[in-house]
Amino acid sequence: MAEVEVEDPSIIELRLRQARALRNVTVFKAPFRTTWYFLRYATSSVYSGAKWLASHPVTLLVILPGLIAYATAKHVGYQEDLIVHIEETVKYAVWWVGLGVLSSIGLGTGMHTGLLFLFPHILKVCLAAETCGHVKFDIRSDIWYSSESLTCGEWPQQEVTYLDLFYKVIVTSVLWGIGTAVGEIPPYWLSYSAAVAGQKNVALAELEEAMRANTAQRHNLIQRAIARMEQWMIGFIRAHGFFGILLLASWPNAAFDLCGLCCGNFMFPFWKFFGATLIGKGFIKTTGQTLFFVSVFRRHSREAILARLERALPARLPGLWGAGDGAAASLSPAHELHAWINKSIAKYQAKVLAKSAAHLAETRWWWRRALDRLQDLAATPGELRRVAVGLIPDTVAEVWSWVMVLLMAAFTVSCVNAFAQAYRTQLDDAEVEAARARLRERERKQQ
Repeated sequence: MAEVEVEDPSIIELRLRQARALRNVTVFKAPFRTTWYFLRYATSSVYSGAKWLASHPVTLLVILPGLIAYATAKHVGYQEDLIVHIEETVKYAVWWVGLGVLSSIGLGTGMHTGLLFLFPHILKVCLAAETCGHVKFDIRSDIWYSSESLTCGEWPQQEVTYLDLFYKVIVTSVLWGIGTAVGEIPPYWLSYSAAVAGQKNVALAELEEAMRANTAQRHNLIQRAIARMEQWMIGFIRAHGFFGILLLASWPNAAFDLCGLCCGNFMFPFWKFFGATLIGKGFIKTTGQTLFFVSVFRRHSREAILARLERALPARLPGLWGAGDGAAASLSPAHELHAWINKSIAKYQAKVLAKSAAHLAETRWWWRRALDRLQDLAATPGELRRVAVGLIPDTVAEVWSWVMVLLMAAFTVSCVNAFAQAYRTQLDDAEVEAARARLRERERKQQ
């Protein structure tokens, strides 16, 4: 077993100063320096990633020939419908796998893209099925810039069953789940590389130090519970290996990031780690989540839940309901909530139908539509005010869209902070290596 190198006190002091300075590398504390670090790190990452990808055998033997064949077919107009189908499918797969990766990596935010994108997507599909009376619509349009509308198409109405809805969204859920499994690879490799080099992973070392701390000094009950859970997880992975990882990955486990750190530090075989994670996150967990949310979002289940909620909540609230006689006294908070949700759903469904018709009738390019829209705003008196009023959310879907915009803004800021701090850490590591080299040179001269 490799010995852990004992650091010189001057190096430890340098590390502490760097750690304190790193906390100030944020958009709000140092916007210009943080933005500069972010651009440097992003540029170098894109360059190194492109260089690695260009020389990889999969790129040379599979991706490059595929791109050449695609470009040739696109140029000569061969099988245009098939080419469009392939393009839409690739965008659809990249979008949902990418969201899954972001959900696992989080980049310091803990952002869960299932909550922001996947579960609202399942709700959209369920509501669109109610509106259209079938599930023949193309769900690949619920990505990128076209994420607001699902077009019904000209299909006869039929009974939409639970399994119809499940089959309609399960592929999307599995793609997202595969992305969450792929997102667990970076912490594994970082910890594995550190273990191979005979060094302790910083995050794991901090975790072990936290677990050695006196539990009695932890005044926060939640912190104590989290620490106990983390300690239990490490012991569970050591004891059960592949099946332990599979079990931990098969349910919504917010602390699963530690699994990659632990497995890398123990030099657990990669394909066993990734295989268990892929099966658990990509298939078992997402299947269970899809079954649950389809059950909640479909009309019959939703109405049953709201009806039970009406029976469970109090019939009236003092000062709001039941203060007078007549119809107002018979209204309960749950009844009002039920009515508001159904009203919001009806508005959303009407917008789906309107946007479906507009989508089918629209033939202009997106940039041309934007230009025409700007001209209308400038030429029509009161149009800008009408658009501003229209932006005020009046349905559940619109309120959630604004919430999602705010969360994505916070996520973007966190991404910039994380990339900038990563670049600053690289500079700090170079400074530490230079200090170590000076110490070795000084020791060599003294000898």
